[in-house]
Amino acid sequence: MRDIDVDRHYIFSDSGLKTAATIWQQSSALGIDTEFIRVDTFHPRPALIQVSNGQQCWLIDILEINDFSPLHEIITAPHIIKIVHAAGEVFDRLLGALPEPLFDTQIGAAFCGHGASIGYSKLVQAILEIEISKDQCRSDWLARPLTDEQQHYACLDVLYLPTLFTHLKNELHRLQRTEWADEENLRQIARYRDQRDTSYNIERINNAWRLNETERKRLWNLVLGRDALAREHNKSRNHIAKDFALFEMARRPPKHISELSNMEGLRSSGIRQFGNNLIQLAQEVPPDMVTPPLAEPLSKLENEYLKKLRSVIDQIATSHHVPPELLVRKVELEQLVRQYFLQRDAEKIIMPERFNGWRHAVIAQALRDEIAGWN
Repeated sequence: MRDIDVDRHYIFSDSGLKTAATIWQQSSALGIDTEFIRVDTFHPRPALIQVSNGQQCWLIDILEINDFSPLHEIITAPHIIKIVHAAGEVFDRLLGALPEPLFDTQIGAAFCGHGASIGYSKLVQAILEIEISKDQCRSDWLARPLTDEQQHYACLDVLYLPTLFTHLKNELHRLQRTEWADEENLRQIARYRDQRDTSYNIERINNAWRLNETERKRLWNLVLGRDALAREHNKSRNHIAKDFALFEMARRPPKHISELSNMEGLRSSGIRQFGNNLIQLAQEVPPDMVTPPLAEPLSKLENEYLKKLRSVIDQIATSHHVPPELLVRKVELEQLVRQYFLQRDAEKIIMPERFNGWRHAVIAQALRDEIAGWN
C-alpha cells in the first residue's frame, strides 16, 4: 500500500469555517463525509465533518465550532452537488441540514454494475485501483487532539469522492441511467425527510402479527413510549428494552419491577432507569390507541406466486447487470401478491408509487404481464 500525500486543512474556529466556505462556493461538486461515535445512544455523536474538492481536504472540528451557518449554506447550495457514499449513514450527522442536490456514489455504483451495497474503500479500489487502509475506522473520534493517522484516514475517506463522481457520472451517461440515479438520490432525501421523526416500525418486531387487538395496542404503546424515552435520554432503544422484551410485555404486562428482572431483553441498568416507565406503558394503554396494520406472513400458496414475481425481477436484473434489490423491495412484491389474491383481477392491481419513475419502463409492465397470466 503506497503512502498518499493529502493537502489537508484543519478547521477549528468559526472564522476558519467561514473562510473555507468562500472557497467551497466556487466548486460545482464537493465530497462530504463524517466521522462519529454511536455507542448505546439514540442519536449519533458527530465528531468531524470532512469536505473535499478532489485536490484538497478540509477537516471541520465540530467540537470547536459554534456557528455552522457557512457549512449549512454549502450543504444546501443549489449550484453545488454534494457527493456522499451511503447517504443514509451521513444524513443524521450533518447537524440538521440535508445535502441537496445529492449524488450517492453507492447508488451510482449499483447502477453501474458494482453490486447493491459496495463500500467506499472497495469502490475506490475497483475504479481507481487505490487501496485505502481501514485501521482507523474504529478510532475514538471524540478524543482530542486527533492523531495524524486519524486525520489522514479521515481525509482519504472523502478525498476520492469527486473523482468517483466523475467516473460514475460518465458511466451512467453511457448506460443511459443518469435519470435513474437522479431519481433515487431525490427519493433518498424525501424518504429521510419523511421518516426522521417517525416511530419505530412495529412490523420489525417478530411475531407481532400474532397478537390480539388488545395486545397489539399495548405493544404499540410500548413502542411509542420506548422511542420517546430513547430520544429524551439519548439512549439506544435496546438499552431501554429489546424488541422481544416489548413483545413479552405486550402479552403479559408486568405490574411490579421485580417481574422485569427475569425478562430477557432487559438490562439491569435499563430496568433501574426505565423499569417504572415500561410498567406504566404496559398498564396504561389509551383506549383510543390506533395501531398500524400488521400483515400476516404469506401463505404457502401465496409464496409460490411470490417466487414467480421474483423470477421476473431476477431476469430483468441479470439483463441490466444490476442487483435485484435495487429494482424492487420484497415488501412491494408481497403487496402485489396480496392484491391479486384479494381481487383475483390483474387489471385492478395498483403498482407501488416507486414504479411511476424509471421502474415503470423497466419492471412495471413485466410484472403486470406476469400477473395477467395468473387469471
